[in-house]
Amino acid sequence: MFKFRPKPTVERDATEEEIKNIKKTEEMLDKEKKLPPASQMIRNLAVDHWKSLKAFVKGKEVIVPQEEAERRWEICKACPELLYDETNPDTGKKDGRCPHCGCFMNVKVHYAVAECPLEKWEKFEKK
Repeated sequence: MFKFRPKPTVERDATEEEIKNIKKTEEMLDKEKKLPPASQMIRNLAVDHWKSLKAFVKGKEVIVPQEEAERRWEICKACPELLYDETNPDTGKKDGRCPHCGCFMNVKVHYAVAECPLEKWEKFEKK
């Protein structure tokens, strides 16, 4: 991992406080919600775009009506899994990201072929 590892200047055992802090940090990291690997997020994005292209070619809806996008977004905002600490590189805003698919959900809710990975909303079919 590191090419340069500093050598300790004094050989000693860790103090009780240091051990307590290490355990506390490890517990915090275990609870932290992580995003999927970049390769999986890229795959998810590619699949959604491919499905959108197929829908477009077939003459189906590609973008949902605004009311449907707002309905989906309200469901996402109520989800305890949604992360608000990720900044969207396109908008520069802190948008909600799903830790299951890695998508910026305020964008994904507009795709007709998109589905919630937790099955809270499904792809849009025009009635």
